Amino acid sequence: MADENLPAIEIVVDRPSHVYRTGEKAKFTVTTPENGTEVEVVFSMDGEAEIQRCKVVTPCTLKQTLLSPGFLQCKATAQGMSEAVAGVAYDPGDIRPFLPEPADFREFWQNALVNQEKISPEFKQEELTALSDETFQVFMLECNTVNDCKCYAYLRLPRSGGPMPLMVYYEGAGLGMCQEHFVLHCQTCDKYLPKRIAQLSIFTHPYRPPVTRAEHEVVHKEFISSIGGSYWDIGLDKGPEHTFFYRGILGAVRMIGHVTAMPEINKERIAYLGASQGGGFGVFLTALCPQIRSAFCGVPAFCDCGGFLAGRHPTTSKDLEFRKHYDVMRYFDPANFASMIKVPVYMTCGFIDTTCQPSAIYAAYNELQGNKLMFHKTLHGHGGGPEEYVPLSWFWTACHLGLCAE
Repeated sequence: MADENLPAIEIVVDRPSHVYRTGEKAKFTVTTPENGTEVEVVFSMDGEAEIQRCKVVTPCTLKQTLLSPGFLQCKATAQGMSEAVAGVAYDPGDIRPFLPEPADFREFWQNALVNQEKISPEFKQEELTALSDETFQVFMLECNTVNDCKCYAYLRLPRSGGPMPLMVYYEGAGLGMCQEHFVLHCQTCDKYLPKRIAQLSIFTHPYRPPVTRAEHEVVHKEFISSIGGSYWDIGLDKGPEHTFFYRGILGAVRMIGHVTAMPEINKERIAYLGASQGGGFGVFLTALCPQIRSAFCGVPAFCDCGGFLAGRHPTTSKDLEFRKHYDVMRYFDPANFASMIKVPVYMTCGFIDTTCQPSAIYAAYNELQGNKLMFHKTLHGHGGGPEEYVPLSWFWTACHLGLCAE
């Protein structure tokens, strides 16, 4: 992350699109506020396999290429200066998952859905009167899922207007959505969507979401302490059925099935929206839930779990357990789910993203079987984007909810 208090290095690429054909040499011009500064430059594939390391004196222009599809990253550092990173793509439409889909992948998930059906759901729906108003009712939903766990979600229903379009949301990684955060999420939806809709926001963790962020930080700290580390790593050493992913995916599938069957929901107008962890879950859930008719999956996590074996990119957040148990992670690789999806999907990737690397995202994107769109954040990493990024993402979702044609 750049330190705004330090003088900054700058890297400019010679092609505005930042997209090249394999073998073409991209030009990276490195400058500093004062000419004659010694800078170390490192070229790599998505920050993983190093291709070249050299020291240069600014200003200077360096040329580099890739001979196979992927993303080339250029990082420049100097003592007492804020680092700079630039990324370019090489034939990204030709990137494919490094590892094949497990032979029993589809059978595994068919069996998982069948096994969950053997568990009594025991759905509960409690109105959160403090969040309801004259326009919307807000509910906390709860149901049973696999591994003796619960799944929780917020449901916001308009009080009138007939069967409503539904937007399904699965949150990003980390603490999760307490009631305070859910209110902010609702405000964002109201800001960007032109008409009222129903919203289903699925909670990540197997405990009831607290009300305030302060309370949630305490509860989550206790939860992480009880499992002894990252919730992503739960059960990876025991097999796919014991993991957070297995429980999280199946719980969300059950919750979506329950809500989309409600008479208040328009069955023909159901869209998904999520980013990062939520982007990865968007691929999982769109593949397994026929109710979902379109999905915005921003910078999706967990893609191409075997890409690090080719030096193409690190696994998500460079999680060492993901590397160690990549055979288990193959059952939770969006690249393997993507080939099951035929509805419209909008994905995004950041060319200098070191959390969910662009080559990994493209490995999943290229497997999608329906209409698809990729937004290139050429100058950005995991978060942020150009000015049009957020409004365009919401506009795409609104169109696929049928809100823009009315």
